Amino acid sequence: MSTMSQRSHLTDSEGWRVVGMLEGGQTQAEVAKAIGVSQNVISRIWNRFLETRSAGRRPGQGRRLAATPNEDRYLVLTARRHRNMNATLLQQHLRSATGTTVSIQTIRNRLHGVGLYAHRPMSCFSVHPDNRRIFIWRDRCSRNNPAFVHESVRFGGGGVLVYGGISIDGRRDPYIIRDGPLTARQYRDRSSDLL
Repeated sequence: MSTMSQRSHLTDSEGWRVVGMLEGGQTQAEVAKAIGVSQNVISRIWNRFLETRSAGRRPGQGRRLAATPNEDRYLVLTARRHRNMNATLLQQHLRSATGTTVSIQTIRNRLHGVGLYAHRPMSCFSVHPDNRRIFIWRDRCSRNNPAFVHESVRFGGGGVLVYGGISIDGRRDPYIIRDGPLTARQYRDRSSDLL
């Protein structure tokens, strides 16, 4: 079993250390053992030094980014404009606008990088059986911002909401609300009738 490290790249300072050791007369095998990497890594650093007179990695090496900075800005702008779009819809939107395909996780990572996280809206009671909760992309500490409150009634068909109160002193007669579901604003306006 080899005790060699699995690293295939060294930092620039380690690369210069390798070059110094090789110029000092040590063999590639001795340098590899001293640094703790395979001889192949040492050979690549030495060949690079002979070609470019530099022990550092060439610019542009490494994995390419999935999206350009302009596409990242476009993604953030789209998420801020359409806060209820999920990552899949943002991916489709980016693909249709720029032709670039990135993974859904990359989209989440880019939005997390600028402080946008998918949060569920505040939990509210719904009289409709299709109570599907949507996610909203928003900044931290912006939970109570009125811009993120979406009052919507899906399939707003007929219905009756009955409000009744029970307390230690007795009970209240039922109060029937006939004009659809009760939103927070309507509750505030009718609270004198309900109490």
